Amino acid sequence: MQSLVLFGVAVAASACGADDPTEPASSDAITIAGPIITIALSRLDALQSPGSAYVLGTQSVIVLRLGERDYRAFTNICTHSGCGISLFERGRMRCQCHGSEFDTDGKNVVGPAPSPLTQYAASLDVGTNTLTITKPS
Repeated sequence: MQSLVLFGVAVAASACGADDPTEPASSDAITIAGPIITIALSRLDALQSPGSAYVLGTQSVIVLRLGERDYRAFTNICTHSGCGISLFERGRMRCQCHGSEFDTDGKNVVGPAPSPLTQYAASLDVGTNTLTITKPS
């Protein structure tokens, strides 16, 4: 059973208003070097179980944990009017502004969003328990 998840790190303000962050990351959990984001998963409570998600607001990225080793990363900017997406429930990312919904592949499945979310490469290093996300530069 999955429940509503509201999460964030200083989620970026959008055209429709700002989201409320609920879990700031510890300063040693996430490092950003240009287009590379590295997350020390053992230091980030929000991604401890499958069905969870986390927003890196300063990077406009939403990270989903779908399975034991299945992590996915997308832009969290809705393709309809640019609102920040910070809700993930029942396998869908949902824009709070106008109700667009995106599946776990980023495909737009409900609402006015005209196109899917951009997906970023996400690579899990099991040995170090780190997730590396690469955004296009």
